[in-house]
Amino acid sequence: MLYLILLLPLALAALSLIRNDRARTVILAVGQALLLAVLIAACTLGDTATPVWHMTADLTFSLRLDGLGRFFCLLTAVCWLLTIPYAAVYMPHSGGEPRFYVFLFTTEAVLLGTALAADMVTLYLFYELTTLCSAPLVLHELKKKAIIGAYKYLFYSVGGAFVALFGVVVLYFHCDSLSFAAGGTMTEATPLTLAAVFCMILGFGAKAGLFPLHNWLPSAHPAAPAPASALLSGLIAKAGVIAVLRTIFFTAGAGLLRGTWVQTVCLILVLISIFMGSFMGCLEKELKKRLAYSSISQISYVLLGLFILSPDGFTGSMLQLFFHAAAKIAIFQCAGSIILLAHKTRVDELRGLGRRMPVTFICFALVSLSLVGIPPFGGFHSKWYLATAALEALPGALGYLVPVTLILSALFTAGYLFPPVISAFFPGHDTTGLDLSPIREPLGITVPLVIFAAICGLMGLFPNGVLSVMESIAGAVA
Repeated sequence: MLYLILLLPLALAALSLIRNDRARTVILAVGQALLLAVLIAACTLGDTATPVWHMTADLTFSLRLDGLGRFFCLLTAVCWLLTIPYAAVYMPHSGGEPRFYVFLFTTEAVLLGTALAADMVTLYLFYELTTLCSAPLVLHELKKKAIIGAYKYLFYSVGGAFVALFGVVVLYFHCDSLSFAAGGTMTEATPLTLAAVFCMILGFGAKAGLFPLHNWLPSAHPAAPAPASALLSGLIAKAGVIAVLRTIFFTAGAGLLRGTWVQTVCLILVLISIFMGSFMGCLEKELKKRLAYSSISQISYVLLGLFILSPDGFTGSMLQLFFHAAAKIAIFQCAGSIILLAHKTRVDELRGLGRRMPVTFICFALVSLSLVGIPPFGGFHSKWYLATAALEALPGALGYLVPVTLILSALFTAGYLFPPVISAFFPGHDTTGLDLSPIREPLGITVPLVIFAAICGLMGLFPNGVLSVMESIAGAVA
């Protein structure tokens, strides 16, 4: 069944070559719904694993569906399913739909493989494939900025993977096994093994936008078509998060890292990422590039929870991963809707558009509230867990620096997300020459936006279900 989970998206990638647009959309939607059904069925079986394929006597390829894998795979399948109707409306604007869908579903297959990997070698293989398969999504429009964005994405992600490879090789000789096990398999924390773990965290963190390997995001996200940039920020970049998580909690072991220089340096780097991404977002005038800087900050919240090395920090990290995926996919889709329907790309061009595109901008406003972390929206719960976990688990000034940085980041986030909403709905008294005629918003665009916004709102109002899931994952891991 685990191999079937990977084969179904690859089959959809092959079926994407169908030339009839309507037939292709229906087939992809039905096939993705089937994948979701298979995943749900697999989840009911509990933890499952594939037979191990030995590439050599010591290097294996194996898959396992554990609590973390179930959560990430289900989230991926749902988000891909909701992206299909949006892409069906948006992609005729960009052209090359068959090519786009081939790489979109190939990327889904290898992203699922990253979550299902049962050992570090398998994870590294799928991590590299995720980069190679998703780079053509950035390159899709073949314009100069798309080529530059794709090159930067490849350079940083592949370069980071080579840095991580050094750590993998070192730990091969200092772990009981490279197979993942809760609590880790590293035998001792020596200067060499700590340096190896740090290289793995830094290298894998490049895909998640961890400072100083973050600079690809502001170039790659704006260059990709909106359906791709939404998934790139919401899920694909989190392949780096999955790799970091498996490194810390399933390979090295949080107990061996707690209190070491690795934890301290990683916390400093992630706090720089959070602050810098939020601050740069306030300065940027291009809408999608502003959201790309926001991704640096918001994904770093997920890494922050992992670096705290406590159960509550882990729970906050998983909550942020979930709510950020819904909010950031929605807000990038809102940006794509504005580009497609109103032909506006800059923040200072949005005046009055809220009256013309009410559904798009209402959803923009709602998910912005979640990204800022205003209660009762979902983003509040993750940030609350992160702040309280830092105060409880981190010693001295570092424990207080985390909530201070989170508050400053929230203020900056409000500073770059709220003004566009205010300008769109309240253009002022002087509307001379301002076009306020309604713009038709297709259902293929509005329905996914409403669902993602509802997830941020309703699951923030009634968080007990999702909280219990995240706490159970944290209890088994951290």
